[in-house]
Amino acid sequence: MENPARVMPAQLKVLNMPETCRYQPFKPLHTGGIIIMKDTSEEDEELVESVSAHGPKIEEEEQEPEAPESFEYIDE
Repeated sequence: MENPARVMPAQLKVLNMPETCRYQPFKPLHTGGIIIMKDTSEEDEELVESVSAHGPKIEEEEQEPEAPESFEYIDE
């Protein structure tokens, strides 16, 4: 399955993990919801390097625009 985060309820009945998979679910997959996996390997753990999201960046010293000139409002 290319993206297991997109499993539809009807697909849960036939979804399974390979027996030789390093990670196994704590609860049966057919229950759905959030699935937490446990590492069954005795090898060193795999660490995934965290990266920042690619959203808009806030500049630390962003220049503020100049304030408009003073004016007087006259209601006609």
